[in-house]
Amino acid sequence: TAAQWLGWIRGHWGGVENRNHWRRDALLGEDGSRSRNATLLANLALLRNVLLQVMAPELEDQSLPQLREHLHSHPGRGLKLLACS
Repeated sequence: TAAQWLGWIRGHWGGVENRNHWRRDALLGEDGSRSRNATLLANLALLRNVLLQVMAPELEDQSLPQLREHLHSHPGRGLKLLACS
């Protein structure tokens, strides 16, 4: 039915917002960008998605904010993560 489709679509996009955009914004400051260049913003979103994927295996032991703080304190670890991916 139309109501079921509406529920599925809203559920899908609600999940995308919670899982993806919120993490990119709250943890990586995506919405703080002042640029209005659509190409730049799309490329930065792509890089943020890749970064979250690279960090995903490390998230089994700690939360994303904890990992972010750890990588701020140990930049060499972040470079090693990128090199191994």
